[in-house]
Amino acid sequence: MATVRPFQGIMYDPRRVDLGKVVAPPYDVISPDDRQRYYEQDPHNVVRLISGEVRPTDTAEDNKYLRAARYFSDWQREGILRRESEPAMYVYRHEFVDPTSGAARTRTGILAVVELEPFGAGILPHERTHARAKADRLSLTRAVGANLSPIFALYDDPISAVALSASSITAGRPQLALTAEDGDQHTVWSITAAQHFRDLASVLSRSRLYIADGHHRYETALNYRNKIRLEHPEAPPDAAFNYVLMLLVEVNDPGLIILPTHRIVHDLEAFDGERLMGALRARYMVRDYPDRAALLTAMQEPAAAHRIGLALITPPPSRGGSGKGLASMTIDIPKAPTSDPVSGLDVTVLHREILQRELGFEDELVEEERHLSYSRDLPAVLDRVEGGSAQAAFLLRPPAVSDVAAVAQAGQVMPQKSTYFYPKPASGIVFNPLDPGIRIPSL
Repeated sequence: MATVRPFQGIMYDPRRVDLGKVVAPPYDVISPDDRQRYYEQDPHNVVRLISGEVRPTDTAEDNKYLRAARYFSDWQREGILRRESEPAMYVYRHEFVDPTSGAARTRTGILAVVELEPFGAGILPHERTHARAKADRLSLTRAVGANLSPIFALYDDPISAVALSASSITAGRPQLALTAEDGDQHTVWSITAAQHFRDLASVLSRSRLYIADGHHRYETALNYRNKIRLEHPEAPPDAAFNYVLMLLVEVNDPGLIILPTHRIVHDLEAFDGERLMGALRARYMVRDYPDRAALLTAMQEPAAAHRIGLALITPPPSRGGSGKGLASMTIDIPKAPTSDPVSGLDVTVLHREILQRELGFEDELVEEERHLSYSRDLPAVLDRVEGGSAQAAFLLRPPAVSDVAAVAQAGQVMPQKSTYFYPKPASGIVFNPLDPGIRIPSL
């Protein structure tokens, strides 16, 4: 169902830069501290393109989007970035350490461009998106005129035909190999033979694609395509802006990992932790734990129910509390029979039964992100609660990859930030230019 094609990308010239110092994760996982570190790491680090600094002096004529466009143009003119000599697809191997088990893992995918289409037929989402992030990405794409980071998508290949084809490519010399500053190893092989293009496109065309990461960027690409079509009605269907850069990974790849994304409640008026705990104890099975380590162990244990972790500060005895400081507990909510894949998720139960029912977080409040934030860093989450900058933290277990596929196949979406596929594909491996004059080759 998906139309997958090679493209004539733009890459860093390894003779001009240290590749390990110019790549970075996607914009949405780069903190202000990360940004500063990448800025200092190399003057040509991709962070200047995908997540540039916001300055107090920014104007309509000088802002992070226009600076990104200038960097992208200047680096091409200076030879830091160079256009590939011919269209290609790429095999991308990502070697990393599983943060949960400490084991070495490898994930392999295909970098190519995919024809854009509305969600619902060949390309399926699984998460809701925020309007603010889409507006930000659209401004950047319009300024730069390129896909700067690949969208991460999954495909079905029951007979592993893509892996077999890729194995003949990876037996040869890679086009680039680098070790990023976080220790991850990235190796890329170029595919330029027409027969390989046809073989891969044929297999991938039989599968729907499930967006694993990059929902905002995919919707941005659709919006950008629609705007450019209006501005260039003469452009044919094979114009580059009708396609988007993707990393395609088989749904059963052993290197696919999903990490949990925890919820943090802060600055909520009339928040009453004691009342909340009382209400939860009256309705569900609540177990208390003496410390963080015990809570983490409980969250990793198998559970027949929906298990949600909760950390908050109990008030001192003078206010009727126990005075024990950080309270750690799990809430087990019985599973109800359902054919709805979204209703059967821990994150859905948390949002419906606790955030909405007990704390009043309706959809609009969640969308605004004024009192609810997200983090995958469990120690930092608990530190915020203990330090008083957060009122409570709700801890989640990650969904399975099969859960993500089931939700997408059902035409539904999870709450925002329900999945965190780890690690993110690096930004800076290859860029996809979107100029209306560029054509994507047919097979």
